[in-house]
Formats: sequence, C-alpha cells, structure tokens
Amino acid sequence: MERSSFRTSQRFQRDPSTPSNEPDSIFTLATTSAARYVSNSSADNTTRLDEALSGMIRHVADVDRVTRLSLKNAQLKEFLSYTPVILNASTTNIMTRSKFYRLLFSIAHHNIPIRRFMAGELRLLGAVFSCLKASLREQLGPQNMIDILRLLQVLSYEKNVPLEHWANELISFLMQEVIREPEPEWMPYCIAILCNLASASKSACKRIKISSSYKKFSRQLMKLLQHNARIIVVSSLVLIGYLDEKVRDMVYCTENVHDTFMCTFNVLTIGDDECMMTRQIAADLLRRLVVSESSIIPGIPTLASTGKNVLNYGFFIGSIQQTARLLVTLDPRTEESSKIYDLLLAFCSLQQLRSPVCQAIIRCQPTETQLTTPIVAITETCGLKYGESTENITLKAIKLLSHLLKECIEPQEQMPEIGVPRGQLIELVATCLDEAYDPQVSEKIQKLQLGLRLAEVISHDEQCRQLLLNVCSAHLCHEIATWQFSKNPVVGYLTKPPKERLEPLDPEWTIYGIGIILELCRLLAVLKDHSKVHKDQYWKLLKDERIIPFLAYGISYGDQETVQQAFLTYSHCAQVPAFPSHLLSEMVASCKSTSSPSTSSSNIASQKESTESKKESDDRVGSGEIFFTDERSSQRALDDLLRKVTLEGMPLKDAKTTEVFAAYERKIQMLQLREKELEQQLKNSRPIGVQSTQDFENTSKIRELTLECESLRERNTQLTDHMTRGNLEMEQLKIELKDVKQKGETIEQSLGMCITEKSGLKAQLNELLANSERTAQTAQMEISKLNAELAQNVARMEVFLQENRDLKRGFEEKSVEYEVLKEHVLQIDAELKAKQMEVERAHLQTSAAEQKTLAKEKELVEAERHLKLYESRLSDRERDLKSCQMEVDRLRIDLETARQNLQKLEQLREAMLSLASSK
Repeated sequence: MERSSFRTSQRFQRDPSTPSNEPDSIFTLATTSAARYVSNSSADNTTRLDEALSGMIRHVADVDRVTRLSLKNAQLKEFLSYTPVILNASTTNIMTRSKFYRLLFSIAHHNIPIRRFMAGELRLLGAVFSCLKASLREQLGPQNMIDILRLLQVLSYEKNVPLEHWANELISFLMQEVIREPEPEWMPYCIAILCNLASASKSACKRIKISSSYKKFSRQLMKLLQHNARIIVVSSLVLIGYLDEKVRDMVYCTENVHDTFMCTFNVLTIGDDECMMTRQIAADLLRRLVVSESSIIPGIPTLASTGKNVLNYGFFIGSIQQTARLLVTLDPRTEESSKIYDLLLAFCSLQQLRSPVCQAIIRCQPTETQLTTPIVAITETCGLKYGESTENITLKAIKLLSHLLKECIEPQEQMPEIGVPRGQLIELVATCLDEAYDPQVSEKIQKLQLGLRLAEVISHDEQCRQLLLNVCSAHLCHEIATWQFSKNPVVGYLTKPPKERLEPLDPEWTIYGIGIILELCRLLAVLKDHSKVHKDQYWKLLKDERIIPFLAYGISYGDQETVQQAFLTYSHCAQVPAFPSHLLSEMVASCKSTSSPSTSSSNIASQKESTESKKESDDRVGSGEIFFTDERSSQRALDDLLRKVTLEGMPLKDAKTTEVFAAYERKIQMLQLREKELEQQLKNSRPIGVQSTQDFENTSKIRELTLECESLRERNTQLTDHMTRGNLEMEQLKIELKDVKQKGETIEQSLGMCITEKSGLKAQLNELLANSERTAQTAQMEISKLNAELAQNVARMEVFLQENRDLKRGFEEKSVEYEVLKEHVLQIDAELKAKQMEVERAHLQTSAAEQKTLAKEKELVEAERHLKLYESRLSDRERDLKSCQMEVDRLRIDLETARQNLQKLEQLREAMLSLASSK
C-alpha cells in the first residue's frame, strides 16, 4: 500500500555492478552486427545480431539506463539507422524482428528525444507497418500483432511523423479492427493509434472521414464511450472531438461537458495498466478542454469555452488533488509524470485557475497509505539529476514549485509549514545557480533563470532571505550579469543598424538569457533592502546601459510573461535619473520597423510547447516525395516535379495525384508571394531626388522587375490551366479507383474460396501422410504426450502467475479507488449538512401536519364510535343467524327422520304387497 515510500535514492541510483563503459561496448557490438547483417544476411551474421539484440534488451530493461541514452552516442545513432533496412528486408526472420520490436519499444517508451528521432528523421513508422502486414499475411499470432501495434502506438504519438503512402492503408486497417465483431484483443491499441494520428494531423482526420467505413466507425465510437477499458473511452472522446461535429456538439455541450470532465479526470487518476499511454491521452484532452489560445493575441493562453464553468464543478478540486498525488506514486522519469506537470502548469498559466489549483495542491495532506505530499514530491523532483532526455522534468517541477511557494508566501510574506524544509529550498537554488554557463545547452540556461525566479519567490520569507544573502551573493550576481552582458548576442544584435541585422540569433539562448537578467533584477530589488552590497549591485545593474538591448528585445519579441517582466524591470530602471529612455524607445522602434529575426523567438515557451504537446493544431502532411522543409529545398522539389509533369510529359498516373496538386498549389503560392515582393521592391525603388546615374540604374532595374513580373504572371496562368486539367484527370482516376476496388472485392471472394479449397486439400494430404507414417507416429505419440503434460504444467504455471498479477493489479486499483471514495465521502458529508438543513425545514412542515392530524384523530374517534355501533348490530345479526342456523339444522334432522320412516313404510308396503300376491 505504501507506494509513496519508494525513496528517490532507491528509484534512481545506478547499478554499482555495471561498468561505466558497458553501454559503449554493447552499442558497438550491436552496430557492427547490424552492419554485417545488412551486407550479408547469412545464418552466422543472423546469430550474432540476435545475440547483440538480446544484450541491448537486457541493458534497456532498466528505465534509468534508457533515460540516459542520447543521440550524441554515434554508435547508437548508427545502429538505429540500420533498423528500417533490417525490418523491411524479406530475409529477416520472425525472432529477429520480435527482438527489434521489444528493443525499440523499450527505448521509445521512456526516451522521448530518441522516439522523436525514430518517428521523424528515421521514418520508422512505415517500416513497422510493413512488419504488421507481414504478420497478417503469415498469421504469426495475436502476441506478435500486439507487439507491433504497441510500437506503432508509441511512435505515432509524436507529431513529426510524416504520413506517407502507407497512411491510407494503415488507417483503413485500424478502422476495420475497431468496428470488427467480435472485438479483437488488440483493439485498444488500434483506437489509440487512430487517436494519435487524428490529434496530430488534419490530413489524418480527412483520410478517416473519406473512408468507406466511416459511418459505421462513427456509430461504433458512440458505443465505445461505455466500454470497460479506459484507453478506449478516452480515445473515443478525442476522436469524436476531431471527427464528428454533431456528436461533438452533444458530448462537449454545456449540459454534458460536466460528465466529460469527470470521466476524463477519472481516467487520468486511475490510469489503465492493460494499455499504456492512457494518462498521456487523458492529460492532453483535459488541457485542450480547459486551455486554448487567444483569438485576439496569438500565443496567449486563455480559458476555453468548454472549461468556463470548471471551477463550479464539485469534483474539480478533488480531482486536482488526486492528479497531484500521482506525482508521488509515478516515476518522475516517465512521460506520464511529465504530462501531469504539463497539465498543472497549463492550469497555472490561467489567472482564473492559478490560485484554486495551487491551493488544492498545497492542501493535500498525508494519508495512512501515502505519507508523502505532492509538494514534497515536487521538491524532490526539482533536485534530481537525470540524463539529457529527462532534463525537462526538473525544469517543469521548478516552475510548478515556484507557483506553489508564491501562493504560500505572498499573502503573509512568510512560508507556512508545508513539509518542505527551508534548507532544502536554499540548496535547490544553489544547485540551479551552480549550473555551468554553457550556451550550447538551453536547459542549463533555463535552469539558471528558473533558479533565480525561485530565489525571488522565497526571498519574501525572512528566514529564507537571510540564507539567500549568502547563496546569492553580490559577487555571484555580478558574475551572472557580466556573463550575460558579454556573451548574449542580443547586445551586439540590437546595437547595429536595422539593415545590418542579418545574422540569425539562437532563440533559446537569447530569450532565456534575457529572462536571467530580468529575474536577477527582481531578486536584487528584494535583497537590496537587507544588504548594502546587494543594493550597490542593484543600482550598478540598473545604470549599465547594456541592459537596454535586453529590455528592447524582451518588449519586442518576448512572450506575455517576458514583456511583463521587461516593463517591470524598466520601472526599476526609471528610478535612475540619467537612464537613457530614448535609446530604449529607439531600439524598440527599430525592432518594430523591421521584420523579426528569422530564428528569433518572440514566444519561445509557446514554441517549445508546440514541439512537445500541442499536437492537435499541427498538420504533419508529408505525402510521398514532397515533404517541404525550407523554402529553397521546396522550390527545387517543386521545379523538378513540375518539369517532369510539363516538359518531360510525365502523366499524372505515374505520380501520386495529391502530390501533383499540392505541388501546383505550393508553386502558385510561391509565385504570388514573389509577385508581391517584386511589387514592393518596385515601390521602394522609385527615385526621390537622387542623381541621374541612380535614376538610370533604378529605371533599368524597374524594367527588369516588370519583365520578371509579366513572366511570372504568365507562368501562373499556365500552372492554373495545368491545375484545372489535373482536377479533371483526378475525377477520372476516382472513377477508375472505384472500379479497381470492386474488382479487388471480387478477387478477395475468389481468394477466400481458394483458401477454403486449399485447407480441404491440406486436410486430405495430412490424412494420407498419417496413414503412411502410422508406425513412426506411435513413437511420436508418446513424446507428444510428454510434451503435452509439460505444456499443461507450464500453462498452469502461467495461469497462476497471471492470476497473481491480476490480484496485485486489482489490489492497487482498489487502493486508488479507496482514495477516490474517501474524497467522495467528504463530498457526501457536505451533502449531509445540506440534508440536515432540509430536515429542519421538514420539522416545521411536520408541526403543521400534526395539527391536521389531531383533527383527523377526532374524526377517527367518531368513526370508531360508529364502527362499534355497527359491530353491535352485526353481533345481533350473527346471533339471529345462529338461531336460524340451528332451526335449519333441526329441520334437516326432522327431514332425515321422516325420510327414514318413509323408507320403512315403503319397505312395509312392499312386504304387504308381496304377501298379498303370494296368497
């Protein structure tokens, strides 16, 4: 039960028995074996590759080792580059592929940068899908299918997967498996993959909608909302939101969104042990339901229409607490934990939710089954040191901790008792400030910025402030400021004239460096009132004119938070009488008069967020050969393809129709943009009071540009005509495609009959072989009996182990349900108080009813009196009835006596008649 006692030191310490050079030797051996296998897939090379894969599988079984892997390891990167080739090769056997599935899944599940590399640059999804088709063709069994599908699920979660020629076939297969009856055991993975594709790509949504089985699939989604598997329920909710407008308006309307929120929070807190990534999908859905981007100012988070009433839901605060408690039980290195941090930080980014969410997390108290509180777990995560792939988790934890401590300290300027020692916070600040100043590692620069922010938050507490004066010494503050002023390229960039600002800036280094100066100024503003040396450093920082480029760049290109901090810092600088405000205004004006730097990040936080979690707004269409990366490469690709179509006479049937149309549309857009640029150059190049030689040069340039414009317009007209002809040919291709589909269905029916005949012939052949080898089978029967007994024993053992795992899993689920029920009990107590008020009102109503009851009782007494009278009369009637009954009985007896006498007289008469006749 005490899962929270799983100490950090136990969870993340490295295996002391593992040599430091073991990973290098393992990867070197695997890379060499893979290279040999690619060049020659002999039996010997296959055996060596299988042994190397087994070693890598054992190595990545430890989560700590997986999270420390990096693409900087040349051997690992080279080995991964061989994987698509090996998986696509027809000579690769089943066992080798199965080992690849296990290895790639273990790496992709826990190492997000390598997963992103495999999904995007390596384009591994296509190779894995070819393995899926081979598994279906060779009927390799359900476990092989599940191994492939869960690898597809992990890879498809990344937004940078290009949807190539295999996408339609994959989507069609997944939809058929979802609507298939009876439900296959791998269906949860299929619907989860569809959910990933639809969330990340508008193109995937369109392909799903145009599928022939879409109507049946849409009806099936409504049924799946009542499914027992939580991954199926939450995936169905996501798919409904992206695909079916009518059902979406019903599920997410104001009347039903309350139940949708409750369902999604339950999925998030309980999870699904049977299928992975359930919590990730639920967290993404909750984030989209609550937080959206402002339609007025892009990049600014705002409260979504579906989440406008979320604070009025009675379960919301309890659900936030249950979500925060997951940070105690989940491994911080996992993606699940990262998604929980993303969700809570997204809530805190909204002014309306920040205080309620922070208060809910702070008020989480330890329980008998969970002694560690969420805020303690967050603080421990801030101080953990992982590999390069999980560095972001510490940054997210520091951000969230800053929000929580600010909510605790600001009201009374004193930190209450929250279970986190002040010394631990000071040590955390010292760790952040001791990071090496490496501009090549943006995480270290951001960690320094967040460390200064955390220091400013806790500096409002008197005890922490006294400790901070030593940790954040004036000398250290001076070194940080000097480092930024001398190394940050923004200083040299903005001090140049606007026309000379041609070199690109590193967005992360620039914006995080600006944040360091802004946070440093805020920290010194607090410490200056308590230390003379810090006061001197504060004024020295404000008087340094090198701070002006930082303010100008932050105001011009920063996000909402950076702009706010820049203006706040300027309010401090304005205290200096000789501060050159005119230089700041000139720099800001020069930034606004020119276009922003090509690599400058006006909103670096939103850029990183879009890289990690805003998958729903990105359209990752990369069909076939046309996958545009930049302007030059796309221009070359367009020219090559259009030259083949127009000059070389390549028919549209030889290329993908969507590629040709996309190329035409892209080319037209480029021509239109180029035309606008040339027109602008024409306007800007008009001579105004210049010398005659310049007039002549400008006039000749104008003529050249005019001719170029005319040629581009003609080219645009030609491309439009090609587009029209292409549309007509596309309609013809659609008709041909329908005919091909009908022929394909006929062929499939014929193939089914052939397979049936083949199975019959195979049965006859087996019977003949059995008759011919009866003697040999006698001995084999004995061996098979022994094997069957052994298999039965193994099966019994597996059943026992499975039951043991089920019991353990059920026990853990019950513990989580206990926490949920406990929260429900608190809600019931609140409802009980309301019911007691209703009972008091009912008492008042009862007193009024009692008066009416007295009147009714009087009427009852009168009725009873009448009843007694009726009873006395009834008793008299009963006595009369008894007397009549006695008289009837007496008459009955007399009648019986008379009958007997009559019989005797008859007998006497007969005797007398017989006597008379005899005489």
